[in-house]
Amino acid sequence: MHAVTTLLNIACGQALPESDDSRARRLQLAISAMFGALLLAAVWGMAAGSSSVTLALSNTLKVPLVVLLSAVAAIPAGMLTWKLSGVKSSGSELLMAFATAVFSGTMVMGALSPVVALYYHSSTWAGPMLGMGSVAAGVALAIFVFVRRTFARAPKDAGRVALLFPVLVFVGVNLAALLQLVALAAPILPELTAFDGGIDRLMSN
Repeated sequence: MHAVTTLLNIACGQALPESDDSRARRLQLAISAMFGALLLAAVWGMAAGSSSVTLALSNTLKVPLVVLLSAVAAIPAGMLTWKLSGVKSSGSELLMAFATAVFSGTMVMGALSPVVALYYHSSTWAGPMLGMGSVAAGVALAIFVFVRRTFARAPKDAGRVALLFPVLVFVGVNLAALLQLVALAAPILPELTAFDGGIDRLMSN
């Protein structure tokens, strides 16, 4: 529970206490954030597929895998860009900010899961809208938390323009991987969506 409270404080822009602000602690919190994100993603996946027992059970594995693999795909490119940019900021701080952002995004999805499940059982129109809308809200919040945390905790002498490059790479690669992983894991939602075909279907529309 203490780790969850700390992650929520980080997501809200608060700094770690000086006695708790070490490289090892930041990496520990990043790992805790990813585990929390996987659990929340499983909850959302079960809710989104709750109209079918088979889909709900498969989503408890597929959705966390999509979240995990898309995040893992973004880390090498993001960290390489951070290193090459020469930004005077902590790599562990950047990783913690990214993991906390993923956790925050899935937290939105988890919080909306009961409503998503309710409408999938009661409305053929609103169910899909809420399903995709909850994901969009989660992604938007994750990006906001990541950008705010990264720039708020950067040293004053860090180049803000240079810091923008690793942030953009983290976000861009994460979203690119997320798009294709959703297509590979389809179906996640009961109905066919524009994202089930990945980039090919989006570009053909």
